[in-house]
Amino acid sequence: MARKYQITAEVKKGWQAWASFLSNCDSRMTEKSLAKMYGAPKIAVQVRNFQCVRV
Repeated sequence: MARKYQITAEVKKGWQAWASFLSNCDSRMTEKSLAKMYGAPKIAVQVRNFQCVRV
């Protein structure tokens, strides 16, 4: 049986307000990989309250 992970975090992209992020995926994710996935190369992405939990 494949492991499932639930990712929760708050993400801020550039000058935008903080937004909640919730995702279910098959592989683990780090705070750095979430920032890379969420943002463009020249836009700063901040991540806080990051949590990756196996469900």
